[in-house]
Order: sequence, then C-alpha cells, then structure tokens
Amino acid sequence: MRNESTSLTIDALTEVNYSTVSTTPTSALSTQSPPPPMNTTAATSVLSNANGTSTRPPEISSTPTQPIQKQAVPTDCSQRAEVKNQPKFTSSSRLRKCCPLGENLDYYRENQSDSMCTDKAVLNFEPTIVTAMLYDNCIEDMEVKPELSIEIGNTCNSLDFFSSFIYEDTDDQLIIMQNGALLLIDRNGTDYTVEENYCLDMDKSGKLIAFVCITQVEEISQAKIVIIAVLMLISMPCLLLVTYLHLTLKLLRNLHGWSLALMSLCLACGYFVYSVVHIYGIPSGGFIGYVIQFFILSFFFWYLCICCNILLNIWYKLPYYVQLSNTWTILNFTAYLFIAITGPAILVSLTVQKGLPGMPSYFLQGLTESIRESQRYFIPPVSTILGLSFLVMVIAFFGFQRIKTDGYLRAHDDEKDTTTPILQFDIEKYENVKKDAKCVALLGIIIILAWLFEIVTFYKPGNEGYLLLCDMINGLQGLWIMLIFLVVRRRRTIILRWWYDRGSHPITEAGTELQPVNKAANPS
Repeated sequence: MRNESTSLTIDALTEVNYSTVSTTPTSALSTQSPPPPMNTTAATSVLSNANGTSTRPPEISSTPTQPIQKQAVPTDCSQRAEVKNQPKFTSSSRLRKCCPLGENLDYYRENQSDSMCTDKAVLNFEPTIVTAMLYDNCIEDMEVKPELSIEIGNTCNSLDFFSSFIYEDTDDQLIIMQNGALLLIDRNGTDYTVEENYCLDMDKSGKLIAFVCITQVEEISQAKIVIIAVLMLISMPCLLLVTYLHLTLKLLRNLHGWSLALMSLCLACGYFVYSVVHIYGIPSGGFIGYVIQFFILSFFFWYLCICCNILLNIWYKLPYYVQLSNTWTILNFTAYLFIAITGPAILVSLTVQKGLPGMPSYFLQGLTESIRESQRYFIPPVSTILGLSFLVMVIAFFGFQRIKTDGYLRAHDDEKDTTTPILQFDIEKYENVKKDAKCVALLGIIIILAWLFEIVTFYKPGNEGYLLLCDMINGLQGLWIMLIFLVVRRRRTIILRWWYDRGSHPITEAGTELQPVNKAANPS
C-alpha cells in the first residue's frame, strides 16, 4: 500500500497462451521481452471464442512454443480512465442511517407489523467511510476519512422486499464515499456500483445491511409547496391581529386572553419560518427545523392549557367562590407558560437525541419511510394533545350542567330565607366563562378538523385534487381562527367597539351590537 493512496483493481489478470490454436491478435499482447525459449511443454489452458464457448485443448507439439505471458494490465488506477462524475464532498453530504441514533435494525423477526428498529442490544454503528476516486474498474482510496453528518430514515417507500434490494456485508463490500453515496463491491471483486437512494444500518448480530431503492423516490411538487407556503403567509397577519387584540384591549386582557394571544403568536411564528424555508429553498434540517417544530408544538400545548383553564374555572373557581388576586393570576399564567415551553422542549430534545429532522409534517406527504419515521415526536404527541383537549372540554361541559342543576345560579334568592349569609355566586363571571368556552369549543373544531386533514394528506400521498384542497384549508388555519372571534358575540362586540371609537367614547345606545361590555372584576 502506498502512503498517498491505495488502488483496488477490480478486473483480474488475464492469461494468454500462445499455442497452436490461439486466435489472439498480436496487437493485444504484452510488449515485454519474453524469457529465453523453454523446452517442449504441454499447454492445457482453455480459451474462449467469440461466442463464449470453449475450444478444444491444444495439441501437444514437438516443436518449441512461446512461453505463457500475461496481458499488460495497469499496475494502479492512475493509468486508467477516470469516471466522468466523481463523488464530491459538500455541506449537504449525508450518511443515511436506517434507524434513529441509539437503535439498530431488527429486521428478521416474526412480527413485522411495527417498526423495523429496536433499542435492545444496540451496537456501535461504524461503517467504512472513504474519500475515493473512481476509475474504469478501479477505485482509489485517498486515505482521507471525511466527517459525514447522519441522516436518519430510509429514502425508499418501505423496508420490504418489494421496494428495496437488500445487501449484506457478508456477501458484498459496503463502503460510504465522501458524498454520502453507497459503494457496492461484489463478492468476487470484479464489479462495483454506486447508489444514492439507500439506507445503511446494523442488525442485532452486528451484520451491516444496506437497503437500496428499487423504484425511483417520489418528490413533492415545488409548485404545491409554494402555494401552501403563500397561504401560510396569508394566515400570519390574521394570527398576529388576534394576538394584538388580546394583549391590548382591557376587556380581553385576562388569563384566558393572554393564553389565546401566545397560542396565536406561536402558530404565526411557526408558519412564518416554515413558509420562508420552503419559498426560498432554505435547507430545513438541523436547527431551523427544530425551531419550527417547537413553535408548532407550543401552539397545541397552549390550546390544551386554554381548555384546562375553562375546566379550572367551571369546576373549582366558580363553585368554591375563588377570587384570584393579580399575583395569583400571574402565577397561574406562569404555570401555563411553563407547560407550553417545557412540553415542546422535551419533544424537540428527544428528536435531536435520535438524530431525526425537526421539520413537522405540515404540508408534507409521507412518501418514504424516512419522512414517516421523522414524525415520531410530532404526529403522535399532537394527536394525544388534541385527544386530551377534547376530553377536558367534555368534562367542562358536565361542569356547566352541574352548576345549573345544583342551584348556584339561584344562590342570591335563597339568601333571603336563611340566617346564615351565603356567598354571592359570580353570575357575571359565569357568563363570561360560558362564552369563552363556546369560543374554545369552536376553536377546537377548527384545530381538530385541520389536524385530521393533515393526517389524511400525510398518510395518503398522491396528486389528487382533494389532497391539495386539504392542504390549502390547513394553510389558511390562521384565517379560520380569526373568524372565530367574529362569530362569538361577546368578542365581536368588544372588537367592534374598539374599532369604532378606540374605547375613547362611551356608547350609551342600548340594545345594539355596540353596547358597552363590562369587564369582570376577576382577571382570571
């Protein structure tokens, strides 16, 4: 082996016999000077003719024959023709690993219905990585090991016998080149191939296995991506308007309003970064993908906190006459803020730990196993959060029924007939909570329907028109959220009053849409 590089010659040396039956032209022979003539020999080699069939063995000649010589073969790759497309290392070069970090393949087992990966008996994943120069039937190792980032997931449609060729290091030599491509050298060392669409991993026995795609990997239309990204940009001003109104208007600036404002702000930030990445073709892997994942997850966590706030009001604060001071209201909001930050942060950290891309499934299609695997810490958690939110709202509904049947609303009438004073039930706050609950319920319908559309478009990839329509509805989710506040009368009244007089002129005309609305004494 040389110091600078190592040459691996693929084709074997060819022996040529100058016997009386040889048909090899003299131009194809070696030009080296033969050794001194030998005595009579018996040539026993079998040559192949043009049709690939064997000729008869040469007859034994009593006359001296030419000695056996070897065809001139280049001693290293430098004397051969270079392949036109050479592998080059770039910032986007990736080593494609089938399973997340800390997991290995568990392919050959009885139950194949779940994931092909397992975190049991994890082995170190250390494939051979080289900087190579490709020549005609020759590979030159430049003795420089590149540092490649790892991309998790299979680029093929699935890990099965119908979408992938399977190669094992016991049969073929599996090498990763500096551009992240897979170099396959057959067991005989007579041929090699280069594959771009593959994934590589180890099974529990330490065997290195490569899955190479049979069919071409589908790609999402760039025009569709841009259309959905533009709709997301349209949603962003609507979400920012909702945030502004709930942070500035006194009648909306309470615990419920603060939560709604930050929920809308998180979705607006996620939509903005997501759309910019897709419109300008910015690489979505790494840090920027995790930022988008955090904002989108935080949006769903905030919705869960808002539902829990309704439940807390109707089951605890109202029945037990709890009046929170401003300090306790801030502490309550801080608790919601802590949940809305730590929940997404934990999921993002798990995504980073497993080496998965952070880009959420929004407006993507699960065309490959790689994309579907990347949503491990997005789709299941969001589905769980929305399920919990729905359950919380159902429990809150029974809380409203309990207040009606237990006579809390008639407490001020019963006080006349008793000597023991009864605490005054806060009817005004009850009405405000009921209106907030209606708003949250409508908001939940919009969010859950949009998420169901997202699930359909992700797990049923294709170019059908209804799938594009579902994505467009999702892209305008911010518009639907803003319209909710125009449907609920209390918020519509407050917003219209602010719009017409900015709160500087009292409205005395009763019975109209613009009549004054009193703010609850309790900011919670």
